[in-house]
Amino acid sequence: MRRFILDVFSSPTLDFIDGRLCRGGPAYYANLALQAIGALDFEVRLPYDPCIDTSWYLRTEWCLDNIDSNIMASIRGCVTMFALEEGIDRRRLRLLKRYKIEDVYPGGVAALVSPVLYEYGFDVVTRIASHYSLSILDLQGFARLHDGHNVVSFSELALQFASIADSNRFTSVKASIEDINNMLMLERLLNYSSSFSNTALIITNGPKGVFVTYEDYTFIVKPRPVENMPTGAGDMLATLILYSLWSGYDLDYSVLKAASAVSCILERRDKVSDKGYNLCTNAYTDGHRAKLYRLPGSCHSIDCVISAFE
Repeated sequence: MRRFILDVFSSPTLDFIDGRLCRGGPAYYANLALQAIGALDFEVRLPYDPCIDTSWYLRTEWCLDNIDSNIMASIRGCVTMFALEEGIDRRRLRLLKRYKIEDVYPGGVAALVSPVLYEYGFDVVTRIASHYSLSILDLQGFARLHDGHNVVSFSELALQFASIADSNRFTSVKASIEDINNMLMLERLLNYSSSFSNTALIITNGPKGVFVTYEDYTFIVKPRPVENMPTGAGDMLATLILYSLWSGYDLDYSVLKAASAVSCILERRDKVSDKGYNLCTNAYTDGHRAKLYRLPGSCHSIDCVISAFE
């Protein structure tokens, strides 16, 4: 039986939200998403030597009302921690502790390279991508800069991904409008995507949807809006896109299915995190919580992107 083994290149992450300690970070949300759609044939790996107990970290339970002091002491030096102020239309992160990853050991069938705060240099990212036929490189952790104790957005380093593209692999660069703080950065990303057409460019814009340009076609997927915290949405979307591609779906339907499932997970977050296996299977299978709109030709201009999101 084929098995979807997803290597997540990111620091284990914990967030303090309204005084509660909550699991977070790409690996946690990747595992949660695959559980929520009822996937049977998967494993989420941290492909390095983490000092945290990964079985504890990857449990679906989200925010912890009580945590043993011994557990807290054992994980304190093994995670990146943020204080998170979350709202429907805004998010503010304050860095509390940073965890630096040393050696990495690629080995799965797909890779989600999604650092939360520049855990990897670009030489390491290039080496990682070369081991996988399916990979998504999320700019979030490269886009953020550590400025005092605040995390602010978009670094010039995010634009150095051009050398990673490989025509024999599916590689996607994913960016959030939240991490793009001016139109010049967006324009440069679009210019990059037009020059390296074998790499998909995925731009997310919260409840307004997911814009994708790849080779000579462009489309946008708009999910059913929800009124819950969107934390983790991008990581879950990327995970389910990779899972769908691995399962044999084309890119457009992979994004549709992923966006639909993420809408369901966000709406039912508490139930899903409380051992909610299989709660969003239907939303993933038939994609009914999202709509797909194909755009004419390629789209590599700011005006095109802005109009697509309207």
